[in-house]
Amino acid sequence: MENADTGERTDSIEASTTTCPQCEGVVETIMHEDTFRYGDGDSAVDLAVVLPVRRCGPCDFEFLDFEAEQIKHEALCRHLRVLTPREIRAIRERNGLSRAAFARLTGLGAATVARWEAGTLIQTLGNDRYLRVLASPQGMSVLRTVTPSADVGAGGRPPSGQQATHPAFRCLRPDDKMRAEAQAFSLLAVAA
Repeated sequence: MENADTGERTDSIEASTTTCPQCEGVVETIMHEDTFRYGDGDSAVDLAVVLPVRRCGPCDFEFLDFEAEQIKHEALCRHLRVLTPREIRAIRERNGLSRAAFARLTGLGAATVARWEAGTLIQTLGNDRYLRVLASPQGMSVLRTVTPSADVGAGGRPPSGQQATHPAFRCLRPDDKMRAEAQAFSLLAVAA
């Protein structure tokens, strides 16, 4: 559960049933207040988080797992004022779209969307704003009217075997002068 004012996690996490990777003993979860540094130099900031630390009773081995990394990533997203991976996934799922269908509809790359949702990449401010527009029913509705899904393949290209609606520029009536210039054209090497 999150605090509505700060967005910080306020609930305690249930004890994990995971076994210790060192001795296979029973692992318990202890909530620990921590800070981590983001950035370099004068612009660096310390971000406060509450992390679930996994601790083995028999051997005293302590470790952080994926859940702790996810909490740190979400704190970073809040600091940068961009959507979290969960929020991005919720936009897609609320519209009943697979990643591939979401990518086709939005013109975003499916691999990029997967990275955002997994938290391995943080979206740019421009893409974050685009996603926020898509979070509204009106934004997605407008996008669906201007992007018929049957006309767009993966990566925003026409499906294989179909011509693009705007073919590349071409000369309608080449004359002898244009042909001579084209044959004489060559790239010159530039001295380093």
